[in-house]
Amino acid sequence: QPVAKFVKFTYCIYHITSKHSMPSSVIAGVDVVTIPGTLTIKEYHGGVSTKDSKLSAVHETVCCPSNENPWRCPEFTEYLLVIRGETRVEYGDDKAVVVRTGHGVYLPAGCRVRVTYPGPAELIAICLPSFSPETEHREADGGTPMAHEHGTDSAPTVVSSVDVVDAPARTSTEYFGRVSSNDSGLSACVATVDGPCREAWQRPAFAEWVLVLKGVLHLEHDEGTATTVVPAGAGVYLAAGERVRWVWPSAEGCVYVPICMPAFTPDGCRREPEEGSAKDADPATMAGLHKLHGRCDNDDTK
Repeated sequence: QPVAKFVKFTYCIYHITSKHSMPSSVIAGVDVVTIPGTLTIKEYHGGVSTKDSKLSAVHETVCCPSNENPWRCPEFTEYLLVIRGETRVEYGDDKAVVVRTGHGVYLPAGCRVRVTYPGPAELIAICLPSFSPETEHREADGGTPMAHEHGTDSAPTVVSSVDVVDAPARTSTEYFGRVSSNDSGLSACVATVDGPCREAWQRPAFAEWVLVLKGVLHLEHDEGTATTVVPAGAGVYLAAGERVRWVWPSAEGCVYVPICMPAFTPDGCRREPEEGSAKDADPATMAGLHKLHGRCDNDDTK
């Protein structure tokens, strides 16, 4: 209970005092909550790091069991990607779902929930619109359940992730999107790069919010004459229609989270295939990606 109160107080202070606002540049992640040995929440995009009211995205590291978190009824929609460990989501009248490693859970706006952790865990939390303490509507510890004007009878939806890209040098696991959750509005993946490689030039039809968790990402512009360097612990926003080439120069690899709105599609990516790129190294990679999305297109027409 003291932890939950501290988290709320800390996040409120950051939302009042933060002055950062560079949504189109490299964004230094902000540790909005730090409780040594217990919990760390780093915001890469949102009201604190970028003053972005459209979307917020944080990386949460839970170091020990946290079973006393408060009930809340947010006005925003939430997408949780469980990278490691598990979380328990209580809702309704004594109902609950357990979300384990490699799964996501969708929490509709107005869904009254309590999210707890039986042990150490790591996850990405995305909110639409951005998280704010005022619109989270936390309830008093041990108090009578509150009725909220914006509350609904909706329930969480658990989603199984899908490996949508399995290339020799990199993998991309979709937690939300057209393939895993039949969501055309937003996609969110965890991508792992094993060593130095690059992608083909592309000019996506979707906007992209990126979180770099490990390693370093280079984004080349203007035929490679300019490069944006995004290190671990930082993020970057790419507007729809921006032509870039993704490069991962480090032998240590890279782990990053791309969030796309609207959701990623191979056609919407508008790649310019080139010899030597990560997805073109094996023809089966792009063929498999198109096949997965082709199934989605067929489902949409039924």
